[in-house]
Formats: sequence, C-alpha cells, structure tokens
Amino acid sequence: TINGKTYKGRRLQVKASAYSTAKDEGGAWAYNGEKLKVGEHIAVDFKVIPMNSLVYIPQLGKVYKAVDTGSAIKGNKIDILMSTKQQCKQWGVKDLEIIILDQEINN
Repeated sequence: TINGKTYKGRRLQVKASAYSTAKDEGGAWAYNGEKLKVGEHIAVDFKVIPMNSLVYIPQLGKVYKAVDTGSAIKGNKIDILMSTKQQCKQWGVKDLEIIILDQEINN
C-alpha cells in the first residue's frame, strides 16, 4: 500500500544513478515527450521496466514515472532525475530495491 492505494507489483534490485536536465545530460525533455520533472521522473531500460510504468523507490519513499532512457541505462539500472549536477554527484551510484507497480487493486 502506497499513498493509501494498494498495488500489485514486482520487486527488482537495481543500480541507481542520477542525472539532471543540464544540456550535456539530455536536456529538459524525456524520451516519451514529457517535460522532465524532478521528484517525479526516472530513466530506465524499457526492456526491463516498460515506458510510463510507476516505480516505487522505498529508500526515497516516492513513486516515480519511467519516462526516459539513456545509452548507459541498460539492464537493471535506473537514473533518478535530480535538480543539479552537484546533487547527482552526491547521490553517486547506489544498490536499491525498487517495486514496479503493475496494477492498482481496487479495495
């Protein structure tokens, strides 16, 4: 149960890095055409996590939408959108468990 909603989902171990909307990191637009939003969007390998999936990151206590991808994001890797390059450097790379929220269950 997340934010009062119950989901079916699957757990996945990933390496989590971070990126910003700086021009040399891809800019402000996601692969799916949405404007990137800090605290809401992540980049993933769409072969592992389908585009537009909701992904809960327990360590951060938030649900993110998988809207972007990148050449270095292959397999069980995610890239979390952050505000600045400095925040990205501070984050580094972490081993995390995430939950891909497949379906909301109506109570």
